[in-house]
Amino acid sequence: MSDATATMTSAEQVGLPKVSTLGRDVVLVAWDVPQSTRFAAPSLDAGGSVPAPLASLRLARADGGSRLLWAMRVPAGESLSLALSTGPVGLRAEAIVESPEVTPSPDVGGLLEGLRTDARFALVSALLNVWTPLFRLRGSRTFTRVLRDLISHLAPSPGAAVVAAEAAGALVLLRTSLSAGFGKIDAIYALGDEGPRRLAGNLHKVAVGDGSREAVHLLAERGSVPFRNGHLLLIGPEGLSVRKIVKPDMPLPPIGRWFMEQAQNAPGLREHLLVELAGRSEAGKAIALEAQLRAPLKPRRVLGKGSAPSAEIVTALSTTAGTLAAGWFRDPLGLIEGIEALGAQDVAHDLTPTMRRFPVEVAGPVKGSRQPATGFAVLAPAVGNGTPILQPRFRLRLGSGAYLPLIPAPQPADVVHARAAALRAVPPQHVDETLLATVLAPVIAVLHEQARAVVGQPTAHAIGSPLARPKVSVIVPLYRELSFLRFQIASFAADPWFRANAELIYVLDSPEQGGEVVHLLNGLHLVHALPMTLLVMERNGGYARANNVGAAAARGEFLALVNSDVIPTGNGWLEALVSRLNGRKRVGAVGPKLLFEDGSIQHAGMFFGRDHRGRWLNQHFHKGMPGDYAPARVERLVPAVTGACIVTPRALFESVGGFTEDYVIGDYEDSDLCLKIATSGRKIAFVPDVELYHLERKSMSLNSEYMRGIAWQYNCALHTERWGTLMAAQMQDETRQRKART
Repeated sequence: MSDATATMTSAEQVGLPKVSTLGRDVVLVAWDVPQSTRFAAPSLDAGGSVPAPLASLRLARADGGSRLLWAMRVPAGESLSLALSTGPVGLRAEAIVESPEVTPSPDVGGLLEGLRTDARFALVSALLNVWTPLFRLRGSRTFTRVLRDLISHLAPSPGAAVVAAEAAGALVLLRTSLSAGFGKIDAIYALGDEGPRRLAGNLHKVAVGDGSREAVHLLAERGSVPFRNGHLLLIGPEGLSVRKIVKPDMPLPPIGRWFMEQAQNAPGLREHLLVELAGRSEAGKAIALEAQLRAPLKPRRVLGKGSAPSAEIVTALSTTAGTLAAGWFRDPLGLIEGIEALGAQDVAHDLTPTMRRFPVEVAGPVKGSRQPATGFAVLAPAVGNGTPILQPRFRLRLGSGAYLPLIPAPQPADVVHARAAALRAVPPQHVDETLLATVLAPVIAVLHEQARAVVGQPTAHAIGSPLARPKVSVIVPLYRELSFLRFQIASFAADPWFRANAELIYVLDSPEQGGEVVHLLNGLHLVHALPMTLLVMERNGGYARANNVGAAAARGEFLALVNSDVIPTGNGWLEALVSRLNGRKRVGAVGPKLLFEDGSIQHAGMFFGRDHRGRWLNQHFHKGMPGDYAPARVERLVPAVTGACIVTPRALFESVGGFTEDYVIGDYEDSDLCLKIATSGRKIAFVPDVELYHLERKSMSLNSEYMRGIAWQYNCALHTERWGTLMAAQMQDETRQRKART
């Protein structure tokens, strides 16, 4: 039992405090006070102290008065004498709270009686959002009964929240609807026999029919959704909505089937669920990707006859850095106002102000004809929070106020193919420094990093018996082009010093050729008896990764990094290059003279020069001059040497981090390595007495990413940003030295 008294300071009737239990050791004190009451800070104390924890709530009654609520813990077997007050000069009351086990549950009807509608919602919100975690009431049966009684009074005939599908056995898709005026939803709870559970995740709302109602979908943890006697509670600033959870008697369909049957008509909801799925688990990521591959959206472009507007999104690569969108539009009459990207909840982002434009040609009205159009590229906001969205959504905004959907064809799911698409998104002749830096580079960098992460580990094949203690490790990356292998291995095998001191490591960066190359190298070993190791990459990793993998497997004191299209002109070449690395002159890397097939010079050391746009480019001394050109016969220090043949101590290579792998495909890694060696205090030397043939870029020409895209421009910009200051200083030194020589 609990007793209460009140002291009145006005003529109005004041209710006595009512005491009840919310479950476990928590009691609720409710006190009604009239409209005329002067409020300062309503308070409660127990013998001069304030119970802790203590929660309070002031609720407005329809008659203008207030209902004051306090919740507190009272340990079992104890009682409290409480003094209640509305402020220093307000009302006062006293209440004796007995032990919770002898205190009755609240009269829910009486607790709600006379309250304004918004106050009723505020009570439920406080119970769920604040009091449940504060007093750890979730598992209390008494508290659960109180909540159920509240819900039944507030929503005696709730609508349905249907369990529509399941995903990965751990998630379910809930579907319901709300009045369009309900507004923002701050929290969602599932109420079952085990008490309330707050549901994680973001719901999706979209207007349906005449716009008076919104379809609501939520992806929830299966274990948090009570299928029997369960309710869904949606709480927002403007109110509370209650839905009875309904699970069909038949087995739930997998969400993949739902995507195939339902998602085509709701692309915004589809995208929302893809993001939600991928964010929950690795299985969810797999489901999201498979759903996009099995049930893609129908591509949408705008095709206008005659002078009507037309447009298409060709490339739309979604990354954490943003979405690279590229395409074209035709607008002879100026009817297009802009292009927008659609994000979460179909919020539109205008791309027009930052769009980079350039002239292109597209298919004309007659088969085989072409017509001019405006190409564009823009970095749209990221969609998906890191989830690969293969068909980001856009729309064409017309001056009339109309909107026309633009949906690209499914974009590559494989990050290597996506990187290739980014490199080809804009014709190279239209890529200027601004477009590269602001639109292309951020996306290429992310995709390249992701591509590096999936390269995997190589598989090693030992061919012949390796040298016990090699002095030099010769590393040769292979990519598709194999026609020079016979000549290269024959030349290596004919060199006595090579056979006695070098281990030969081939790194195959086109793993689809693994069987063919193993067979070829075994055959060449039978002919030449030259032992070698073949490392087959799990996936293509590019020039830098292939060399680094080879270096990691190397055992020699020195590394000779050699291209597969480099053929020695005679014996002793490797011995001569290694001899220059004796440490006395602090030379950290050396490179030989490389000749074209006709005997003219391809490489006699590298230097750096600016092009007409101010970009630093790698250039070769005396390129194209006769092989015996006098200035190219002088051994000297140079800013860099080509990676087609570079020899360096393995310890130095490892100390500077090997080849930098953030250049795309294969370009500028060699000069980057030389510049890193230079910053370590070592020098780079050109050795003209050693000559090899270099059939330049035969393997590179087989890489469509490089030949058709803007990889070299991306790499050039990255190289310039990283080393521009040092290259400028080196070239000033080179100019002074040249003047001194003359």
